[in-house]
Amino acid sequence: MKLKRWQKRNLWRRRFFRILKGTLLLSIILFSGYKIYDFLIQSQYFKVKNIRIEGNQEIDRDDILRALDIKEGENIFKAELRKARKGLMSLKQIRNIDISRDFPDTIVLKITERVPVAEVYGGVSAPHNRVELIDEGGVTFFGKPRKVPRILGAKDSPARKEVVDFLVKVIAVDSEFYKKISYIDGNNPRRIKLKIDQGLLIWGPVGGETEEELERKLGYLNLVLNDLVKNNRAFNYLDLRFLKEGKGEIIVG
Repeated sequence: MKLKRWQKRNLWRRRFFRILKGTLLLSIILFSGYKIYDFLIQSQYFKVKNIRIEGNQEIDRDDILRALDIKEGENIFKAELRKARKGLMSLKQIRNIDISRDFPDTIVLKITERVPVAEVYGGVSAPHNRVELIDEGGVTFFGKPRKVPRILGAKDSPARKEVVDFLVKVIAVDSEFYKKISYIDGNNPRRIKLKIDQGLLIWGPVGGETEEELERKLGYLNLVLNDLVKNNRAFNYLDLRFLKEGKGEIIVG
């Protein structure tokens, strides 16, 4: 049906006012958004006044703040959290970190530190009052000295990883026995030695043992150690290379 001239005029007028209202509304929204943005960026209310660090036991707060690269007084909206996280992950002691904003003025860091299973002895030179440590994943890092076994030798990655995996299994199976280990000599991968409180253990290769096999082996070893202590029998070493899954012979030397 053909529209009359006055109908076309009314239709055009409605469209014009609809476009005008939409344009005015968009302008108001954009202007308001700019004003809000300007307020958020310029307001002293949203300046970083506090950096809260949670979970750090061994890592110094000053080291964390240096790596963080977010300063007090910086606008909290402008703080680049992704960049800050990348900087913090350069600290090898940190296994994982979560960074968030706690409005209006606080940056929150939740840190998960690496837990060492051993100290790497004779490796790279460590800074003052630090030693080279290694975690269950085979990652080495510098940290404060603590009571963990020392790994001697096993300098190549596969051999060291084998020793670390062995210690992780020992922790899972018998944490008390793990605490007795002062060092583990991995210079000869086929003749691994353990030094415990009572004496030296010639263990043999540590690769390939399952937790169940290790549990049976340690169970038998503990029986022999208790018997030696009970009978006041001193020994220089115990050779466990012929013992498998809690069966076989322990040679007392």
